[in-house]
Amino acid sequence: MSWDAQARRVRQAQQRLDAKLSAYAQLATEVAVSASPFSTSPAVAVDMSSGTSSTTPDPASLEAEIQALLAQYAEAQAELSTFLNDPALPPTQTQLHTIQRHRELLIELERDFFRTKTHLQHTVSRQQLLGHVKEDINAYRAEHTSETQAYLNERERLDRSQRMMDDTLDQAFATQDAFRAQRAQLQQTLQRITHAAAQIPGLNGILTLISRRRRRDTVIIAVLIGVCVFVLLTVGTRG
Repeated sequence: MSWDAQARRVRQAQQRLDAKLSAYAQLATEVAVSASPFSTSPAVAVDMSSGTSSTTPDPASLEAEIQALLAQYAEAQAELSTFLNDPALPPTQTQLHTIQRHRELLIELERDFFRTKTHLQHTVSRQQLLGHVKEDINAYRAEHTSETQAYLNERERLDRSQRMMDDTLDQAFATQDAFRAQRAQLQQTLQRITHAAAQIPGLNGILTLISRRRRRDTVIIAVLIGVCVFVLLTVGTRG
């Protein structure tokens, strides 16, 4: 393989590596933006252990591909450097510059990759921590909401009992008022009867005579009953 062919192979490896690193950096940016508390975009959840996400590429697969491309890039550079070891063909300044440039670029790309990887891991860890905190907050709110609802239910039962007691007392007071009204009406009726009796001459005397006659009849009946009982007892004793 000639120098030009190998140099072209090195450039192709570099281009593939640049494309993957760009995709990886874009993924890290999306995760960082979605994890921000001021972000209005939907949250991008990434599980670094399984590398699964419904809206983002697989970070674990991207990292594996980038590491493989870094190895390919380094291997292609090493093969390109072998052309400089031929004593019959001393390297030119262009070739030396090309080799040096690719070596520096490899170091720079490796540094960018590990920096982005570290940033992504920190972002995902922070996102997971915030997720756990939110879950704890939601659980706390749910627990205290249940207690609050229980207190509200108990308060409602007490209010119903209080209303029932108030209704019972209202009915009792209404009955008492009705009795008082009936009593007042009876007193008025009695007063009218008394007043009417006072207005009619001799009515009180008639009522008195009737009362006396009733008492006399009662006494007579009692005496007759006593005599009959005495006679029966006497006859029974003699027999």
